[in-house]
Amino acid sequence: MTYRDADIPAENHRALEALTLLSKKWSPIILLMLQHHGSQGFNELLEGVPDISSKVLSDTLDTLQEAGLIERRVVSESPLRVEYDLTEAGRDMEPIFESLADWVEAHLETTTRTVLLADGDRRITEMYRQWLSDRYTVVRAHDSKEFYERFDDRIDVVLLDAGLPGIDPRRFVDDAKELCRTALIVGDRPDPELLSVDCDDILRKPFVRETALKTVADQLSRLEESEDQRARTALEAKRSLFESIYSTEQLEEEQAYRDALARLTELERQESE
Repeated sequence: MTYRDADIPAENHRALEALTLLSKKWSPIILLMLQHHGSQGFNELLEGVPDISSKVLSDTLDTLQEAGLIERRVVSESPLRVEYDLTEAGRDMEPIFESLADWVEAHLETTTRTVLLADGDRRITEMYRQWLSDRYTVVRAHDSKEFYERFDDRIDVVLLDAGLPGIDPRRFVDDAKELCRTALIVGDRPDPELLSVDCDDILRKPFVRETALKTVADQLSRLEESEDQRARTALEAKRSLFESIYSTEQLEEEQAYRDALARLTELERQESE
């Protein structure tokens, strides 16, 4: 049986056809990409849509062309270069997407937390995504432009490579502290100066799936902490990490370590009063 056999008004059949098209995984994403960025070449779309293959992108573009929602335009014959853009019918879908977004905001409660993974190596973020995506909505970024485009008020936890070019971890953590939790990802021998960065945790590469899951879960479980509690748990986690890497003598030579211990002592004293 098809929807045409169902006991619904005939005028609704066309709406169901549109919903069937938009229910295909990549179709609405391609439409929104063209809506927000204008004309795009094939490689631009391939780069801009994470995890889509060349074949699937080609098939999706063909489907949307057949539906009359996008058009293919030859920009150069030699070498051959084409661009894709929305047709008038495709542009007319913009208010439909806006209405759907308003409906979701009003009627659907979003319970899945969102994690932003930021690392210059796509293979690494893909590995992290596979670890986390069965429990969380995962967003990936591979440079500073992508990072700031994709960081918004949906993000609950950020796993940020401290060496990602174009991003000052200290400044980002200070600016985003009220919006999300941040764990910095560092190399094998992190600089003790990172103890002075007001992040919530530090992950040392390489780490395993269980560590990533525990880090995200721990941060989400602490969303109701007071400002002082948050600072204390973060300092305890960072102190534990650095004490597992460096000797006490080495750390005591670092001003950032001495400052962290002093701040931790002060917070523990305030909590006991």
